[in-house]
Amino acid sequence: MLGFATFAFTSLLAIVNPVGAVPLYIAMTGAYDEQHRRATLRRAIITALVMLVAFSTLGTLIMRFFGITTQAFQIAGGIIFFGIGWEMLQAQRSRVKPEEEAETIAKEDVGIVPLGMPLLAGPGSITTVITLNAQASTVLEHAAIYIAIVLVLGITWATLAGAPAVTRRMGSTGMNVLTRIMGLIVMVIGAQFVINGVTIVLKSTFG
Repeated sequence: MLGFATFAFTSLLAIVNPVGAVPLYIAMTGAYDEQHRRATLRRAIITALVMLVAFSTLGTLIMRFFGITTQAFQIAGGIIFFGIGWEMLQAQRSRVKPEEEAETIAKEDVGIVPLGMPLLAGPGSITTVITLNAQASTVLEHAAIYIAIVLVLGITWATLAGAPAVTRRMGSTGMNVLTRIMGLIVMVIGAQFVINGVTIVLKSTFG
């Protein structure tokens, strides 16, 4: 139980990567006053929370509806993690396309899109919670996923709320280094997902 809870928390934290979201958050809220910035951040966190909880709860039903096995989702999720981790190793912010970023900077409210989704609750984090939910076998393990979501978004909230201070202290080089470290962790998690999925398939096929 403790091992699963730790794995759920670390994998979700690595894929959300709060520090990596700092530059885009500052770019989109730089012209806001303090009250507007806090309200925007609150909407972003709530949006991400609703999305991740919804997909964690309904993920298994979605898989059953489309006839997708847990192993297939683990393998596909691992491959997606590899791609995201590779881009993070290059210190790239791939969750929001440049044209989407330019378009949304001018919007009055960017809290829901693109900050809440897909920056925080993007394909990677959604895949993570669905895969974790498919792997959970007890009520406590399912509960651990929801606790991990709340903890990670709480850390994200604190990180983005102090974004100007984080930027001054770490600088662009420091944030790029941390993003690369997170990218390596994401790739390792992806490899583990693929290994788990392939192992189960081979055992079921060859006994």
